[in-house]
Amino acid sequence: MKNQKILVLEDHPLISMVIEDVCKDMAPHAQIHVATSLVQAREHLFEKPDLIIFDLTLVDSKGQETIEWLDSMFPKVCGLIYTGFVSEGIRARAAQSGYSVVEKTCSQSALAHEIEAVLFKSGILNGSSSDSVPANEHQSNIVAYPGAKPLTWRQVEIMRMTAEGLSAKMVAQRIGLSPETVRGHIREIFKRLEVSNKAQAVNVFLKAERSVKMKLND
Repeated sequence: MKNQKILVLEDHPLISMVIEDVCKDMAPHAQIHVATSLVQAREHLFEKPDLIIFDLTLVDSKGQETIEWLDSMFPKVCGLIYTGFVSEGIRARAAQSGYSVVEKTCSQSALAHEIEAVLFKSGILNGSSSDSVPANEHQSNIVAYPGAKPLTWRQVEIMRMTAEGLSAKMVAQRIGLSPETVRGHIREIFKRLEVSNKAQAVNVFLKAERSVKMKLND
């Protein structure tokens, strides 16, 4: 397997850590480099990353200008725009360069799915790779206790909505799954969290999620 590289271009440290975490989970064999500006991105010019995940608002560039700069520096490199600033013009310009676009208002699960898609598109993951796993089954860092099987990103998304008080039917409507599929996820969540009811699951999940956030902020 060749030495594959991912360039994360993001000036918010917490957001770049989330992106790094998802990428490391899905493609542990790939090298991940983080840059906070186009000036820093130029330092990786001769390394030619296989994938660039970037924001449009940086200290030295904003909006469509960012796309044009990266398009000129890294022509034909697969890219994912992860930003809070999206317009039809931006989407059209991104499409010209073959970049995917996802808004920062999306859930972490949705971000993981978008990253999964561009990892396959870039060739970092492929259908026969031992590093790839079935869709919706990428593991998060949420675990009930050390050594336990972590929840998948889809299960994390379901548990967050369950913790808000949504029923399985309401969760299903929000994320476009059948109620029975959601209930199947919940049964698997109970096994991974080693609980027997929804109240226990919410309690263990929230504690595990807080633990992860505390580690990120250390």
